[in-house]
Amino acid sequence: MAEDQQKLLQKIYAEQQMTESNLGLMQQRLEAIQVYLTNYRSGFMVLEEIEKKEEGEEMLLNVGGSIFVEAKLVNPNKVTRGLGSGIRIEQSVTAAKEVVSEALESLEKQYEKLAQEYQTLLQRTSVLNTQFQQLAAQIQSTKPPGEEE
Repeated sequence: MAEDQQKLLQKIYAEQQMTESNLGLMQQRLEAIQVYLTNYRSGFMVLEEIEKKEEGEEMLLNVGGSIFVEAKLVNPNKVTRGLGSGIRIEQSVTAAKEVVSEALESLEKQYEKLAQEYQTLLQRTSVLNTQFQQLAAQIQSTKPPGEEE
Protein backbone atom coordinates (compact mmCIF):
# COMPACT_ATOMS: atom_id res chain seq x y z
CA MET A 1 0.00 0.00 0.00
CA ALA A 2 2.78 2.45 0.90
CA GLU A 3 4.48 1.74 -2.43
CA ASP A 4 1.26 2.57 -4.32
CA GLN A 5 0.96 5.80 -2.34
CA GLN A 6 4.59 6.65 -3.12
CA LYS A 7 3.96 6.13 -6.86
CA LEU A 8 0.82 8.26 -6.69
CA LEU A 9 2.76 10.96 -4.87
CA GLN A 10 5.42 10.93 -7.60
CA LYS A 11 2.73 11.09 -10.29
CA ILE A 12 1.04 14.06 -8.59
CA TYR A 13 4.40 15.77 -8.17
CA ALA A 14 5.24 15.34 -11.87
CA GLU A 15 1.85 16.71 -12.93
CA GLN A 16 2.25 19.55 -10.45
CA GLN A 17 5.61 20.51 -11.96
CA MET A 18 4.20 20.35 -15.49
CA THR A 19 1.18 22.53 -14.66
CA GLU A 20 3.37 25.11 -12.91
CA SER A 21 5.64 25.23 -15.95
CA ASN A 22 2.61 25.67 -18.23
CA LEU A 23 1.33 28.44 -15.95
CA GLY A 24 4.61 30.29 -16.44
CA LEU A 25 4.40 29.95 -20.21
CA MET A 26 0.78 31.09 -20.25
CA GLN A 27 1.66 34.09 -18.10
CA GLN A 28 4.35 35.08 -20.61
CA ARG A 29 1.88 34.75 -23.50
CA LEU A 30 -0.71 36.83 -21.64
CA GLU A 31 1.87 39.54 -21.06
CA ALA A 32 2.92 39.51 -24.73
CA ILE A 33 -0.68 39.84 -25.89
CA GLN A 34 -1.17 42.70 -23.43
CA VAL A 35 1.80 44.52 -24.99
CA TYR A 36 0.30 44.10 -28.46
CA LEU A 37 -3.09 45.31 -27.21
CA THR A 38 -1.52 48.42 -25.71
CA ASN A 39 0.38 49.12 -28.93
CA TYR A 40 -2.67 48.69 -31.17
CA ARG A 41 -4.89 50.77 -28.87
CA SER A 42 -2.33 53.57 -28.94
CA GLY A 43 -2.16 53.39 -32.73
CA PHE A 44 -5.94 53.45 -32.98
CA MET A 45 -6.11 56.57 -30.82
CA VAL A 46 -3.54 58.33 -33.03
CA LEU A 47 -5.53 57.39 -36.13
CA GLU A 48 -8.66 58.87 -34.56
CA GLU A 49 -6.77 62.11 -33.87
CA ILE A 50 -5.38 62.26 -37.41
CA GLU A 51 -8.86 61.69 -38.79
CA LYS A 52 -10.01 64.97 -37.14
CA LYS A 53 -7.15 67.04 -38.60
CA GLU A 54 -6.87 69.00 -41.80
CA GLU A 55 -3.93 69.21 -44.18
CA GLY A 56 -1.19 71.45 -42.78
CA GLU A 57 -2.40 71.19 -39.18
CA GLU A 58 0.15 70.45 -36.51
CA MET A 59 -0.16 67.79 -33.86
CA LEU A 60 1.93 65.97 -31.31
CA LEU A 61 2.66 62.37 -32.27
CA ASN A 62 3.57 59.86 -29.60
CA VAL A 63 6.64 57.96 -30.79
CA GLY A 64 6.70 55.74 -27.70
CA GLY A 65 8.28 55.97 -24.31
CA SER A 66 6.22 59.08 -23.49
CA ILE A 67 8.09 60.99 -26.19
CA PHE A 68 6.14 63.23 -28.55
CA VAL A 69 7.14 64.83 -31.82
CA GLU A 70 5.51 67.93 -33.23
CA ALA A 71 4.39 67.13 -36.76
CA LYS A 72 2.65 68.96 -39.58
CA LEU A 73 0.25 66.78 -41.52
CA VAL A 74 0.93 66.73 -45.23
CA ASN A 75 -1.91 64.35 -46.08
CA PRO A 76 -4.06 63.38 -43.08
CA ASN A 77 -6.20 61.13 -45.26
CA LYS A 78 -3.41 58.64 -45.93
CA VAL A 79 -1.21 56.60 -43.61
CA THR A 80 1.53 54.08 -44.18
CA ARG A 81 1.01 50.76 -42.43
CA GLY A 82 3.65 48.10 -41.88
CA LEU A 83 2.74 44.57 -42.88
CA GLY A 84 5.89 42.95 -41.52
CA SER A 85 9.26 42.00 -43.00
CA GLY A 86 9.84 45.64 -43.94
CA ILE A 87 6.80 45.73 -46.23
CA ARG A 88 4.61 48.83 -45.98
CA ILE A 89 1.47 49.93 -47.74
CA GLU A 90 -0.26 53.27 -48.04
CA GLN A 91 -3.95 53.34 -47.21
CA SER A 92 -6.71 55.60 -45.99
CA VAL A 93 -7.04 56.37 -42.29
CA THR A 94 -10.45 54.69 -42.35
CA ALA A 95 -9.02 51.48 -43.82
CA ALA A 96 -6.14 51.50 -41.34
CA LYS A 97 -8.58 52.00 -38.45
CA GLU A 98 -10.60 49.04 -39.70
CA VAL A 99 -7.51 46.81 -39.80
CA VAL A 100 -6.40 47.94 -36.34
CA SER A 101 -9.90 47.43 -34.99
CA GLU A 102 -9.99 43.87 -36.35
CA ALA A 103 -6.57 43.16 -34.87
CA LEU A 104 -7.70 44.49 -31.49
CA GLU A 105 -10.80 42.31 -31.57
CA SER A 106 -8.74 39.23 -32.42
CA LEU A 107 -6.16 39.97 -29.73
CA GLU A 108 -8.86 40.57 -27.12
CA LYS A 109 -10.46 37.20 -27.96
CA GLN A 110 -7.07 35.49 -27.72
CA TYR A 111 -6.40 37.17 -24.39
CA GLU A 112 -9.79 36.21 -22.99
CA LYS A 113 -9.45 32.57 -24.09
CA LEU A 114 -5.93 32.32 -22.71
CA ALA A 115 -6.96 33.99 -19.45
CA GLN A 116 -9.73 31.39 -19.04
CA GLU A 117 -7.27 28.56 -19.73
CA TYR A 118 -4.89 30.14 -17.23
CA GLN A 119 -7.58 30.21 -14.54
CA THR A 120 -8.49 26.57 -15.22
CA LEU A 121 -4.84 25.56 -14.96
CA LEU A 122 -4.44 27.63 -11.81
CA GLN A 123 -7.36 25.76 -10.24
CA ARG A 124 -5.85 22.44 -11.28
CA THR A 125 -2.55 23.45 -9.68
CA SER A 126 -4.35 24.25 -6.46
CA VAL A 127 -6.07 20.85 -6.46
CA LEU A 128 -2.76 19.10 -7.14
CA ASN A 129 -1.03 21.00 -4.35
CA THR A 130 -3.76 19.97 -1.90
CA GLN A 131 -3.62 16.33 -3.04
CA PHE A 132 0.15 16.32 -2.79
CA GLN A 133 0.17 17.75 0.73
CA GLN A 134 -2.56 15.38 1.94
CA LEU A 135 -0.89 12.30 0.48
CA ALA A 136 2.54 13.31 1.77
CA ALA A 137 1.08 13.76 5.27
CA GLN A 138 -0.68 10.41 4.99
CA ILE A 139 2.52 8.65 3.94
CA GLN A 140 4.48 10.36 6.69
CA SER A 141 1.95 9.31 9.36
CA THR A 142 1.99 5.64 8.27
CA LYS A 143 5.79 5.25 8.42
CA PRO A 144 6.99 2.96 11.21
CA PRO A 145 8.65 4.87 14.12
CA GLY A 146 12.19 3.82 13.10
CA GLU A 147 11.86 5.15 9.50
CA GLU A 148 11.08 8.79 10.32
CA GLU A 149 13.48 11.36 8.81
